[in-house]
Amino acid sequence: MTEAAESEHDLATRMLIELYSEIPPPGKLVTGHFHNGGDYRVVRPDGVGSWYLLYTAGGTGHYQIGRDGITLRHGDLILVSPGTEHDYGTVGTYWENWWAHFQPRRDWHAWWSLPEAMPGLSYVRLTRPADTDRVVSAFTRLHRDAQRAGLSPTGDTELQLLEQNLAVQLTMNGIEEVLLVATSSLRRDNRQLDARVQLVLDAITSDPARPHTLNALAGLAQVSVSRLAHLFKAQVGDSIMNVVVGLRLQRAAELLTATDMSIGQVARAVGFESPHYFSRQFGRHFGLPPTTYRDSVRNPD
Repeated sequence: MTEAAESEHDLATRMLIELYSEIPPPGKLVTGHFHNGGDYRVVRPDGVGSWYLLYTAGGTGHYQIGRDGITLRHGDLILVSPGTEHDYGTVGTYWENWWAHFQPRRDWHAWWSLPEAMPGLSYVRLTRPADTDRVVSAFTRLHRDAQRAGLSPTGDTELQLLEQNLAVQLTMNGIEEVLLVATSSLRRDNRQLDARVQLVLDAITSDPARPHTLNALAGLAQVSVSRLAHLFKAQVGDSIMNVVVGLRLQRAAELLTATDMSIGQVARAVGFESPHYFSRQFGRHFGLPPTTYRDSVRNPD
């Protein structure tokens, strides 16, 4: 390759990286289907404020976090938590993938225990054709529904707004189906959650605003605090208190979107004593302070 050709190739690569590194708004539901060539790469050192679900339908990709990496091939599904570094791209000549950026429904945390391959990244390999076919079918439908949900209404009629909301819910149903297929696949391999971990998950997801403590939850599970912390981290992929805070923040996002409660009222309603601490945690999780998040969801560009 000549120097001019190399320079043109490098420029094209940088353009691709810049194009696909655009950060989606944390409260916005975004999906996609890519057939990516060898120059495709996404780099977001600070991650994003939403969860990221990606399924490899063909070819080969690679995801890197610090010094750790994972190669993704047909049947591989990953779930990346908010704030986790994004550095991924094509290996070889092409990579076909389906993906979605989303905020989970609150009850999902009670069952979506996918094993953690790297900090912030869970991984499942689907091997049964019935599972891979179902995941592709679900992604196809949810992507179509997401496109309907994102259409600008031609008029602010009640019917159009209702149809958009239904499209959003159908998209979320599709994401839930993909996660349930992955979870079901794991449980067929006898990787069900420990009953004590499930008990704790049920307690914190049913009422995340309660003043949960490690001592109280360990007492509920009838194990020591250290044993519970180890079991929970190994099976859920995150610490108990991180999950509690995440659930509270998700509920806060719902209240900010659906109500006119003040920031202090929202903070107290979801279990934070200090509005300042709540705002700081919300900003870290979603990438925006609560007031800005409310404005971005209610008045999207």
